[in-house]
Amino acid sequence: MTVYFKAGKGYRYDFMVKGKRHTKAWFKTKRAAKAAEAEKRKEVKRQLAMAAQGDMDLLDMLNLRLDYLLERAYSDSHYKKSKYAAQRLLDYLGNVPCSTITRLMADEFLMAVVRESTPVAGNNDLKVIRAAFSWAMKRGQRFIQDNPFAGLESFPSDKPKEKKRTPTSEELDRIIEAAKAKDRPYLWVLRETLARSIEVHRLKWKRVNFEKRYVELKTYKNKNREPVLRQVPMTDQLYDVLWELFKDRDPDKEWVFWHRYYNAETRRMEEGPYNGGRYKMLQTTCKRAGVDYYTFHRFRASGASVMDNNGALLPGIQRVLGHADRRSTEIYLEKLRDVERDAMDIYERESRKKGDKVA
Repeated sequence: MTVYFKAGKGYRYDFMVKGKRHTKAWFKTKRAAKAAEAEKRKEVKRQLAMAAQGDMDLLDMLNLRLDYLLERAYSDSHYKKSKYAAQRLLDYLGNVPCSTITRLMADEFLMAVVRESTPVAGNNDLKVIRAAFSWAMKRGQRFIQDNPFAGLESFPSDKPKEKKRTPTSEELDRIIEAAKAKDRPYLWVLRETLARSIEVHRLKWKRVNFEKRYVELKTYKNKNREPVLRQVPMTDQLYDVLWELFKDRDPDKEWVFWHRYYNAETRRMEEGPYNGGRYKMLQTTCKRAGVDYYTFHRFRASGASVMDNNGALLPGIQRVLGHADRRSTEIYLEKLRDVERDAMDIYERESRKKGDKVA
């Protein structure tokens, strides 16, 4: 059955073509669901026909890329950047076959973005659109044959690159203390697991093991974008926070953190895990605590810095952070260490020794 009804929600179509699922919900009537399904089947048939020729309409390719980002749980910010860049490209070129887009057309589009906005905006669009075309080429179906954005250089920018600051343990204490009571558990779990915020969002109770004192975090941050679970040992603080949440949990909810939200597509209030960052909450909390604003990612950096500065071995830090490649951890820690100050301290100490003075 490709169209079915769910009480309290409506009708939904759901079908498979060559191993790929196509579904949409919720329609008020069965007729509307069947009509939408028929249109979707036509669209899929057209996509497959063009894919067989190594080509695809720009709109279809970009929509497939956005679906892929959602399915593989990329960050909310990356999805939005890709979506807005895709819309700008469609507005500029129209829904043309990808094979007709030349490198000159790609460059002219980026120049238009820079004129309208800034070089930074042009570089951002270049990055995500180039990635979309590369993805369409690498897929098993080989939707398209060429990437017109490949090889295009970034635009020079006079905006200085800011060095990201890492919060100290004391600053994190102040941030959590200043947070509202309902937000503190979320901040504690982020801090004590050193997880990416999206990993905390998808954390389920079945992945919390109180007996063996660990949590399992799911990540897609690997070469093949496949789901990978890693175990993070519980600190005493993490155990206490999760145990209090567990005792007060809603047994009908499988997620540790969930919320009610309005779904613009279905026009209904729904319940589910957090599907984005809690950035506004964090900005307000940092301001209330009287500290600089730090992103959730800097919570990870702070924890890694504490481990690194106190002799933790690199493989252990790598496993906790969930880095598939050791080099990622090395680069990550290199940014955290105050290498410039350490180098100058050595220079100052050694250059001031007696007998080493210069004329």
